[in-house]
Amino acid sequence: MALSCWVMELRQLEYLLAVIDYGTFTRAAHRLHIAQSAVSHHVGALERELGVSLLYRARPTVTPTPAGELFAARARRIMAEVSTARDEAVSLRGDTVGQVSFGATVPSATLDVPAIIADFRSAYPGVRVRLREGTGPELIDMVRDDTIDLAMVSTEPDQLPAGVGWLVIDTDDLRLAGTPGHPFEDYESVPARELDGHDLISFREGAGLRAAADKVLRAAGATPNIIVESNEMPVLVGLVGHGLGLAILPVAFIEQSPYPIWSRPLDPPIRPSLMLIWRRRRRRAPAAAAFLHHLAALAPQPHPETID
Repeated sequence: MALSCWVMELRQLEYLLAVIDYGTFTRAAHRLHIAQSAVSHHVGALERELGVSLLYRARPTVTPTPAGELFAARARRIMAEVSTARDEAVSLRGDTVGQVSFGATVPSATLDVPAIIADFRSAYPGVRVRLREGTGPELIDMVRDDTIDLAMVSTEPDQLPAGVGWLVIDTDDLRLAGTPGHPFEDYESVPARELDGHDLISFREGAGLRAAADKVLRAAGATPNIIVESNEMPVLVGLVGHGLGLAILPVAFIEQSPYPIWSRPLDPPIRPSLMLIWRRRRRRAPAAAAFLHHLAALAPQPHPETID
């Protein structure tokens, strides 16, 4: 009887998290491959047992109440521990199985994330990779809070919170991009201060590449006029190609552009690090540990500390 109740409790947590993640009971039920009535029943039973409402059920999207947000954060940790325990038990047979959650921002032009995941899956076919996207700060918070196992972000070590390990995997070379006929086309390199007042197409606030560019521009005393923001590289390149304004972009993406745009280095140069990050000193599931070491092998030089 005790085991049956415990299994039911795990289902309640799983169903609640699915509703929060997918926004409706219908989508959660579809993802879980069960009836919507079952999801509603178990979430309702959990709320009655706790004596608090965990969800705002206003249409069209279901969202967690303050109590629901707190409870869901703990529930995710519980479900992660259960998954880790199961994966560790199976790994004793010599098989690495389970799931690893991996976050990524705007990709580096010199790092093929899909190919990396494909190579990993070839070596570990029993591991599922759950890819999450977000800005650098969002992914750093997810790693710190154990929402995801690992992330690849454009940042610097001094921007990371305590307890987050890091490894430089690549370095981006950001350059100024524009269309033929712009005065900056004649420059060998463009002083950052001269971008003051110019129309600039940019990554969104919070993006690591945006933060790297903003840091250099602020230090140079330049305040460009941000006219469009996007984190989609093809959109940024296309806007420049159509003559809407200048942009500071990874040089490799500029060179791959189908548009006749030029690139010029900035002075001082902008070369943010692409970093692999993880939460240090945590008990890591076999799948996450395998993916961490797979990614760490891509680093051009060893990490100054032991990967833990």
